[in-house]
Amino acid sequence: MPHQRLFHFLLLLIFVISATYSCRKDDFSDDPSIQLEFSQDTVQFDTVFTTVGSSTEIFTVYNRSSKSIKISSLRIAGGSNSYFRLNVDGVPGNSFTDVEIEANDSIFIFAEVTVDPNNQNTPLVVTDSIQFVTNGNLQQVQLVAWGQDAYFHKPPPNSPPLFFIGCGETWNNDKPHVIYGYALVDSACSLTIAAGTNVYLHPGSGIIVLSSGTLIVNGTTGSPVVFQGDRLGEDFKDIPGQWDRIWLSNITRSNLVNGSEEIGPGSRNSVIRNAIIKNGTIGLLADTVYAPGETTVRIENTIVKNMSYNGVTCRGASIKGYNSVFANCGGPTTSLLYGGTYDFYQCTFANYWTNGNRQDPTLVMNNYFDVNVRRLDAHFYNCIVHGNLETEIGVDSFPRAAPNQFNFLFDHALLKVENNYPTTNPSYFNAVLRATGYTNQPGFMDIDNNDYQLDSISIAINAGDPTIVNIDPILSTDLLGQLRPQGIAPDLGAYEKR
Repeated sequence: MPHQRLFHFLLLLIFVISATYSCRKDDFSDDPSIQLEFSQDTVQFDTVFTTVGSSTEIFTVYNRSSKSIKISSLRIAGGSNSYFRLNVDGVPGNSFTDVEIEANDSIFIFAEVTVDPNNQNTPLVVTDSIQFVTNGNLQQVQLVAWGQDAYFHKPPPNSPPLFFIGCGETWNNDKPHVIYGYALVDSACSLTIAAGTNVYLHPGSGIIVLSSGTLIVNGTTGSPVVFQGDRLGEDFKDIPGQWDRIWLSNITRSNLVNGSEEIGPGSRNSVIRNAIIKNGTIGLLADTVYAPGETTVRIENTIVKNMSYNGVTCRGASIKGYNSVFANCGGPTTSLLYGGTYDFYQCTFANYWTNGNRQDPTLVMNNYFDVNVRRLDAHFYNCIVHGNLETEIGVDSFPRAAPNQFNFLFDHALLKVENNYPTTNPSYFNAVLRATGYTNQPGFMDIDNNDYQLDSISIAINAGDPTIVNIDPILSTDLLGQLRPQGIAPDLGAYEKR
């Protein structure tokens, strides 16, 4: 009997609790003075590509009342014809009724937008609003999005993410170019990208130039060509790893299409001038076997930054770089591997990576792969190599290589090295400034925002070799087009201080 009474008592207790909870949950206030609060009164979407959609924007709706309320109507004013879509607490749709918010609680609303093509390069603005009716009160949150039409480069449906573009194709700047998958420049063909063109790459996408192919990037000082990810919201403007790479390769069409092991002579005679390459995995991969006297790529007035792995990786390539910045990567900003021929003039190599624990120096060189040795010749004139590691130069020579297989020279340079790093051998170092600890810092303007111009007290000012400026006409001005030199000698790095 005691157990039976206890059982009945528990049943009664459960009933009372349930009834109390049910009454409380259903006790919705109809007080017209209660107003919703919103985390923002206007939800703004950064520029999105037409027909593609955008990243999701989120805002919060608060009930600050001590009583539960029902939103009798929650809808997009434009209805089914709206460019916008909603998801309210996990439920998609454009119109909702009797949305409950308990006392002193909130709900999340997710908004998306898709903008129709307009065949204009000028962004268009689309607007709408979300209307909330609560106890007879109408409140609104505005929706604003900027859309832009684009050229879309992508593989056919239900096919691998590889596609050939036209031989000798030119991409103009009348509209942005958006890449899904890998755009292939065929052997003996070229892709030319005009000044002022914006190239946006979807995650896992890139450009691959096949054997004997050529990439010509024709930016100017005032109208650079920009390569970046296709997420255009403010939150993504400096996020690395949003796309894959630009690859100047030795892959042949037979190798790619038929899976053969054929390797060609390599991509050759490419030019990248006045470009900004940012927020990918590897900015530029030059993986080539070149013929003597040919150049894999000439890089002028270009910034490669914010790569999750490497800025520029060269494997047995021939590179000439002028007035360029290689900065802020999860690995080296520049890797010169498996030998090759490299000449860099007035370049800045800087790495202050803060997105993880970086292990590799900003500049790495070696002359072998496995046990295969290939001659390395790397020269750096009027350059800066700096970062937040104690030593930012990594030198890895094959221990059993024949003489003269590993050759490098820093001629008039500012180098970040630890105290015991040897820089006295004139075969490798000439007129170098050592930045050790807090001594001889380059004085960059704003490393947090990738601004590697020099401040007025930088030790790099007037520290260059004046004869270097005469090697190539491109060196008579700096990355920004300012005359060089401004003082008695050129400054080190890509920027000349006025």
